[in-house]
Amino acid sequence: MTLPNIDLKKLTMNAMRKMVPALLLVVAATACEQNDGNGNNNAQTREVVVETLGTELRSFAEQVRVTGTVEALEDAIISAEVSGRVQSMADRGTRVSEGQELVRLDDRMVRSSVEMARANYELAEDALRRQEPLLQDSIISQLQFNQIRTQRDQAKSQLEQAEKQLSDSRISAPFDGRIEDRMVNTGELVNPGIPVLRLVNLDRVRINAGVPERYINDIREGSPVTVSLRSYSGEELESVVRYAGSLIVPETRTFPVEIVMDNTSGLLKPEMVVNLSVTRKVWDDVLTVPRTALVRDEDGLQLFVVKRDGDFLKAEARRVKTGPASGAMIVIEEGLEPGDEVIVTGQTNVSDGDFVRVQHRRSYDRYQ
Repeated sequence: MTLPNIDLKKLTMNAMRKMVPALLLVVAATACEQNDGNGNNNAQTREVVVETLGTELRSFAEQVRVTGTVEALEDAIISAEVSGRVQSMADRGTRVSEGQELVRLDDRMVRSSVEMARANYELAEDALRRQEPLLQDSIISQLQFNQIRTQRDQAKSQLEQAEKQLSDSRISAPFDGRIEDRMVNTGELVNPGIPVLRLVNLDRVRINAGVPERYINDIREGSPVTVSLRSYSGEELESVVRYAGSLIVPETRTFPVEIVMDNTSGLLKPEMVVNLSVTRKVWDDVLTVPRTALVRDEDGLQLFVVKRDGDFLKAEARRVKTGPASGAMIVIEEGLEPGDEVIVTGQTNVSDGDFVRVQHRRSYDRYQ
């Protein structure tokens, strides 16, 4: 087998031409990392853009977050108390005042009963009055007189019952409110106990919620509550706990709480689900930071604060001990001092000693 004739000199020259650019890059990179005669580093400085929060001593409320269901304090299913055919009825959506007529039943039969009962009563009353002189003259006995008086009393009771039935043929509003539903229509025959309409007053509402049992000794009547309507209007309303239960519900391991509040604006509707933030405890003069500012590594939690080094700003890592947390904020018990400027955006991109540029300084109002 004959090997091809290879020009080793030419091969060596081609290889050298390809290696020269790479060697030049290595030399340039090495030169950039060398210090000049004044001890300054000529390498390009790494600068991270961050946002910060200036810390200060503030009060901090630890809150328990639960969901609650709204119900009206005055919500009634109105039923008929006598039999009759519906002659008229208020429409759905009608606002009524206490005592205003809601439903009118055909009362012709009831009126006849009232007239008959009134006639019987007047007859019995007249008979009793005519027997009084006879009793005084001993013409009739006391027993006979008592029997006539009993008949008079029975006639009076029958008259009152008939008048009550006549009154019940007009169904009136037991409280101010709005008609939300009608169960019957005009012309239908109803009997006692049959629901005819639903009347609701939303001026005051009750919110029912269940709080985890571990907070049963912390949440009491009078504890402040923030009611959040973020899913609806985005508004937040302030109130207090009106009732805090002392018994645990076995199925959910919660205890009931109740909040009663004014609702004249009509924002809260029955069966609406709202978010509740119930204040568990309040601390005064503590340092808080956003939870997202914390960085976790194998040694625990740390924050980065901005410190001035001559004309430059540098990131300084701080090991911290945390306390209670609520919402977006958490208490820092150790490792931070009032006035420290904590990095809250860009903290995952910096290391201890990195140069930083503060693009924006936030305030605590952003985290309310």
